[in-house]
Amino acid sequence: MIPSRAGIPDDPRPGNYVVIDVTHFSTTVLELFRSGASCVHVPTERGTEFAFQEQHPEARIGGGSSADYTPKEGYDFFNSPSSVQSVDVDGRPTALTSSNGGAAITDLRQRGDSDVDVYVGSLSNAAAIADYLRDRDKPLITVAAGSKGKPSPEDTVGAVVIQRYLAGDEPTDEELDRYRELIVAGKAAKYKRKADIRYRDLLEFSVATNTRMAIPKLDGQRLVDVSEAERTE
Repeated sequence: MIPSRAGIPDDPRPGNYVVIDVTHFSTTVLELFRSGASCVHVPTERGTEFAFQEQHPEARIGGGSSADYTPKEGYDFFNSPSSVQSVDVDGRPTALTSSNGGAAITDLRQRGDSDVDVYVGSLSNAAAIADYLRDRDKPLITVAAGSKGKPSPEDTVGAVVIQRYLAGDEPTDEELDRYRELIVAGKAAKYKRKADIRYRDLLEFSVATNTRMAIPKLDGQRLVDVSEAERTE
């Protein structure tokens, strides 16, 4: 496990890298796919989503949030699994990045080669992504995105849970409850002070375990749901 984005090496070794940013990039990406998004473009930096939308007028784009936790002007949603619930993305391309999870994906894309495959994981697709990657011929490396270059407990928990499923050491319901309690204990007070939507993000989406089946994989600069491809074969 790479414990934070800052730990991503300059020359990543071959492997399947699962970027985990539970609050909130990974969880938001999974909600976009659940709502029918055809892909999630990951910009190199925030602000370039508008160029993507110019090329794809049907796209819905995500960016920063205003002081009252609504999308900033010009954006359709922001990095929040709750925010995307009211946006029509069915069949549409989308774009979103973030300073931790999105940036970690960009780091791996720019530093890696064809032997580096990048996926997105969270608690909500933990079992699904472990099952998908279990028998692949490359090692699985979890990247707990962290915050500002430092580890964060929710991403570490997400990485541990995915690795346990991968190893066949399936967490019990009681153990999953304890993992979720760790995340809530670390974030609830902060999010209660911020806004109701952030508290909802935490309790309804971030700690929901094994509720989504999407397997987001980076293809060029876009995440696509490769679980859909397997289900149609």
